[in-house]
Amino acid sequence: MTAGLINKYGPWVSGEHFFDREAELKHLIGLLDEGNSILIVAPRRVGKTSLVREAFRRMEERGQDDLLFVDVQDCSSPQDVIVSLSLAAQPYTHLWTKVTDTFTVFFRQVESVQIPDTFGIKLREGLTGDWQAKGQTILHNLSQTDKPLTICLDELPIMLSRLLQPTTSEPYPSKREAADVFLSWLRQMMLQHQDKLRFIVCGSIGLEPILKRHRLSHTITQLRPFPLEPWNRETAESCLNALAECYGLEWERASLNMLLNKLGSYIPHHVQMFFGMLYEDCEKRKNFRPASEDVNRVYQSSMLSTRGHAELATYDERLQRVLEREAVPLALDLLTEAAMADGLKVENARLLMQRAELADGEALLSEVLDVLIHDGYLAWNEDRTTLRFVSSLVRDWWKRSFELKYRPL
Repeated sequence: MTAGLINKYGPWVSGEHFFDREAELKHLIGLLDEGNSILIVAPRRVGKTSLVREAFRRMEERGQDDLLFVDVQDCSSPQDVIVSLSLAAQPYTHLWTKVTDTFTVFFRQVESVQIPDTFGIKLREGLTGDWQAKGQTILHNLSQTDKPLTICLDELPIMLSRLLQPTTSEPYPSKREAADVFLSWLRQMMLQHQDKLRFIVCGSIGLEPILKRHRLSHTITQLRPFPLEPWNRETAESCLNALAECYGLEWERASLNMLLNKLGSYIPHHVQMFFGMLYEDCEKRKNFRPASEDVNRVYQSSMLSTRGHAELATYDERLQRVLEREAVPLALDLLTEAAMADGLKVENARLLMQRAELADGEALLSEVLDVLIHDGYLAWNEDRTTLRFVSSLVRDWWKRSFELKYRPL
């Protein structure tokens, strides 16, 4: 292996491991400089977190901004989000002081606590009863720094899906009200401090379908949508060439084309995953010039096998986060029909809805299709008569995983 692009996929990347996206980075940073708060809209695994991390790295280098990256996927309440935001400020003395000023009396009681987890618990206790007022004070104080502050709330959609989940002690109306209060409060904070605070919201599941389902779309009208698409074919090929140069792999034109054709959609994670599996195969064979049959064999035996299941299974599992429980089987049937029949025709979607015998079936069908299109599973053909998988890889994996459950119409 020589110096160059490292094939690091799975976690987010930045710096020398970050590939391309120059136009998107320039646009995102420009929007933040203009004072916009952003909602990143994109399919899974296109590199949303990596884009934000790289934007933050470049903004930090120029020294004109304060930046906080807050992962809220483990949060289940507004208090948890405020605690996570507060703790994210801890490494930065000038920001941490703004947070601790909110809890002056409380911090005298816990100033001896050194264990971060315990500290977070104690901090959460300080929010009991008035999280809105204390959260407002924290954000107001953070807005008083010399530089504009950008706060990324990563995985906010997951936090909201958890917050909205009813329990035996808290029925759905109560949970929806809690989500409405939190999102309305957050919207008010964004608007109130838009001169100094900018927010980025992103996540591995779509925020808009969740809010539409729960009639909460009005709470994010202040966010500017920022679409992030998969790579185009030229960029994907450039990445594969850079990886091949680094790892000593020689492409045949036919094998490179086959790899790209097998993917269909050039989601960065999938491009790098396929290269990684192909390179491992080359190492085992001691032959670093893969032929077309090698690419096809690796695709069938590795990309579509249980080895890729942990990554690709999320396309199945994540539907349970964004859809009503009774709508999930319909979504699975629609996707299986699209995979097995090389497309989902409008009339067949309605037949599947009727076969499911759902109450308010038309509304559920519309909701499910909205989610499948928004989250990058399916896309319309030109005359809008048929929906097909955007990714050939996801289509082939779905076909292999669900073909035994397929019931032809």
